[in-house]
Amino acid sequence: MSGSKPDILWAPHHVDRFVVCDSELILYHIESRANTNSELKAGCLRLSEETTATLLAINSDTPYMKCVAWYPKYDPECLLAVGQANGRVVLTSLGQDHNSKCRDLIGKEFVPKHARQCNTLAWNPLDSNWLAAGLDKHRADFSVLIWDISSKYTPDASLPMEKVRLSTGDNEASMVVTKPLYELGQNDACLSLCWLPRDQKLLLAGMHRNLAIFDLRNTNQKIFVNTKAVQGVTVDPHFHDRVASFFEGQVAIWDLRKFEKPVLTLTEHPKPLSKVAWCPTRTGLLATLTRDSNIIRLYDMQHTPTPIGDETEPTIIERSVQPCENYIASFAWHPTSQNRMVVVTPNRTMSDFTVFERISLAWSPTTSLMWACSRQLYECTEEGKDSPLERDIATKMRLRALSRYGLDTEQVWRNHLLAGNEDPQLKSLWYTLHFMKQYTEDIDQKSANNKGSLVYAGIKAIVKSSLAMDLFISCCSLGTTESVRSSWSGSDRQADVIHYVSEERSLALQLCGWRKKGSDTDIGPFLTSLEQEGEWERAAAIALFNLDIRRAIQILNKGASTGKGDLNLNVVAMALSGYTDEKNSLWREMCSSLRNQLSNPYLAVMFAFLTSDPGCYDTVLFDCAMAVRDRVAFACLFLNDTQLIKYIDKLSQDMKDVGNLEGIVLTGLTKDGVDLIESYVDRTGDVQTASYCMLQVSTPLEYTDKF
Repeated sequence: MSGSKPDILWAPHHVDRFVVCDSELILYHIESRANTNSELKAGCLRLSEETTATLLAINSDTPYMKCVAWYPKYDPECLLAVGQANGRVVLTSLGQDHNSKCRDLIGKEFVPKHARQCNTLAWNPLDSNWLAAGLDKHRADFSVLIWDISSKYTPDASLPMEKVRLSTGDNEASMVVTKPLYELGQNDACLSLCWLPRDQKLLLAGMHRNLAIFDLRNTNQKIFVNTKAVQGVTVDPHFHDRVASFFEGQVAIWDLRKFEKPVLTLTEHPKPLSKVAWCPTRTGLLATLTRDSNIIRLYDMQHTPTPIGDETEPTIIERSVQPCENYIASFAWHPTSQNRMVVVTPNRTMSDFTVFERISLAWSPTTSLMWACSRQLYECTEEGKDSPLERDIATKMRLRALSRYGLDTEQVWRNHLLAGNEDPQLKSLWYTLHFMKQYTEDIDQKSANNKGSLVYAGIKAIVKSSLAMDLFISCCSLGTTESVRSSWSGSDRQADVIHYVSEERSLALQLCGWRKKGSDTDIGPFLTSLEQEGEWERAAAIALFNLDIRRAIQILNKGASTGKGDLNLNVVAMALSGYTDEKNSLWREMCSSLRNQLSNPYLAVMFAFLTSDPGCYDTVLFDCAMAVRDRVAFACLFLNDTQLIKYIDKLSQDMKDVGNLEGIVLTGLTKDGVDLIESYVDRTGDVQTASYCMLQVSTPLEYTDKF
């Protein structure tokens, strides 16, 4: 506290009080604001968004202050020692204590033989009656004086220490002490000092040209090292053998066990330093302040074990913080709050500031995110996710690998169950691969040329195929497609509906899962499986698309009776029972209105199908809420050759663009299929599914570069 720059001291035993030392002593009480939007009370100062300071007391009785030290014990709690420009040390208070001990000590003065400036004060942390003072040089006097605040006469050095301390009296002479307990550092100057916590009789002093350790048990001997870094000596509260001092813009870090030279020198300050201080709540964190600066530099000294005798400098992480916009006169770490400090500017503006720790991130082997901040270790897991679909892909791939996902090569469709049965795209993919594998094996058994692998080319290639009959079990070209007029099954209306049949379309329906192998066109087993899985709406829609309106109504009624399907199943069943093909009928008008109110896509497309004109089924074909395989199967039934090829080309391209695995039924594992899977991996990062998918068939060399 030189010149007009103020300093800050936290109360040793009151974590909500601090004093600002300038031309006077000002005591503040700091507290958190209950409502950050409320106005400040009279007499309060805003320190931050969360804290304010209230003025408690002012002491103007000690002029010419050069340094201040707060009494370290709880009682008396507001006793301070003030070092003055004439070398005197005065005990004063901030008006908070009224016990007899405090009254006896207030106003007591400790006067050196020769007047000169008092540079620093330090209370002994173990014996609180001892107060060390560091003075400027005088050729006939000592610069380090240790006073006993309970003494009132000159002690005889030959007497035991137990007899030196006398109780204070009430007479006026006891208020002035002229004989110190110890005198050290003759014909020298003391710029800074501190007691060493490991022993109450060891004092570290920054003299004019050296750092000296005085042992009060033998004052004739001292340990010293020549250095210019003699200012601001301070001991690391977490490592009592580590000391910091500074000179100009250099900071020297010392290890008292190897006191010959600094273990580290920091020389990055362009301006002279004004203060250094160890953080009391954080191991190895040193803060430094330069003159005329609003930046506080922090040096985090990492603890790295080194072999005995290794002189490698410790690892330092440096950072800078800016607590306020104006120049900082001084700062003080909070004694208990983690990484918290209060700074003061030359005009006594104060700020409460918390230094946030650097965050170190790490991924655990189980993909949990962990980070260390201050003394806390945090872990971020995905247990709170509402659905497995929201989990990170790395987590999902790990869980799938544990369930042996992708390794069931016999019942290929079961792989979607091993993946959790949550993703409809994976379900469609593995059922498609299952059907491809199943029909390829059946074709291979019947074909001497073993050309059944063309099934893996997908429906897009199948419907365009013009290969000979031996390729696909008597497949014919698209030119042999037949249009068939069929009537509704289970309806009194005998209106005919045009649909198309061919061997290629039949195979496409099989790959979509609507038909079984061979020439059997009965969809009954497929509908039964859907009912068992509780997919009442989908089963009813597929039954209707196969012109079995009675079966559709039965499925809806059955689903309604279970109470697990859509709430509108009975309504839809009743509406279907009144079906008429008259274009201007009231039934069509009401069904068109009802369709817009249905949330389930399959219930809605049932009415879209019944109210559409022949050959115009866009409302069904482009309903993205329907499964791709169902839309493709519908197209194979009701679109002519030209419409079918055009629709499948467009749908295939759409699936490739968005990376939808349901499109594999169209592209197969061809180049288009690889492009689709590549787009899927780009979107999801699921390389696991992509790899297992391509392993299901011998991969041509032309695809190898894709992976």
